[in-house]
Amino acid sequence: MATQISSDIATEVNITARKDDSFFLKITLTKADGSAYDFTDYEIATLFITNNNGDAVRTLKHSTSTVSLPSVASAISLTEAASGILTISVAGGNMSVPKGNYPYRLVIEDQTPTINETITVMYGKFKVND
Repeated sequence: MATQISSDIATEVNITARKDDSFFLKITLTKADGSAYDFTDYEIATLFITNNNGDAVRTLKHSTSTVSLPSVASAISLTEAASGILTISVAGGNMSVPKGNYPYRLVIEDQTPTINETITVMYGKFKVND
């Protein structure tokens, strides 16, 4: 029997939100043994919500840079990264996404030049109800 190795740590999670409502999601990232994943060194977190053509429907960012829709700045907090906690909070006006099912992925990045690591931690379907 062959041994299998996978570097894919992403978990498939389907999310449902309501159009024009505020959106809040608090996620605890854990390792296979159940302990919290310390991602303190990761400076960037982004939730990419796309249509089936790969075009951005919403891009929820950790950065405070001024952006306009479909991007939303300061929507993700990494203040509890040492405990493996990532918080997503979006005001209702920024969730004016048409009803539908969209693929998404949540990515954390360490852009230190010696590391330069990108990890997809979650992916799945982002459903928006009317």
